[in-house]
Amino acid sequence: MNKVLLILTTLFFLSGCEEKPFYVANIGNGGSLDGPYVIGPISVADVLGGGGGFGYGAVNGYPGASADIGRMGVPKHIEGYWAKQNPNARGYVAFYRISADIDSKLAEKKVRTLLNYYKNFDEENGSMQVLVERERVRILYTLYCSPSYDDCTPKTDADPNNWIEKAPGSVRNVVVLFDGKGEMSVTPFPDSPYDKK
Repeated sequence: MNKVLLILTTLFFLSGCEEKPFYVANIGNGGSLDGPYVIGPISVADVLGGGGGFGYGAVNGYPGASADIGRMGVPKHIEGYWAKQNPNARGYVAFYRISADIDSKLAEKKVRTLLNYYKNFDEENGSMQVLVERERVRILYTLYCSPSYDDCTPKTDADPNNWIEKAPGSVRNVVVLFDGKGEMSVTPFPDSPYDKK
């Protein structure tokens, strides 16, 4: 009986030490690094059973369009479509799609690293950002610590894995939660929003 009690007590303490899923973002951005695109629909599912939509339509540049996405947790899957706009005329020059799982355990470690990175900046809700560049799509996460306005001094040894990097063309810090490649086509994918049958 004492062994059973000891095992149950140990399991109780171990389960109490487990970090629970949490909300990390309430703002979403959709942008691009190589000219104008139409993004959408792109959805990112999270570990809490929800997620956010990043189908913001026409975007150009980083961080691009912004929207309230409610409360979003660590991402676990990305799915959707985007199209490269013709810079000299109407229409599109290429079409893209993706359906991919995200390593949510690694993504959570990266988010927690950024949340514990700063000495004096304690923002807890950040921005989830979907960034396209041809068939490449990335999900970035930032707390929007701006050195011009905020104290963005890092804690000592706060990023031992070197996960924190500068956002594209910016002084703000981000972590890359997903970096993958979708499929490309010169014609719209069947049943996509760009397929005008």
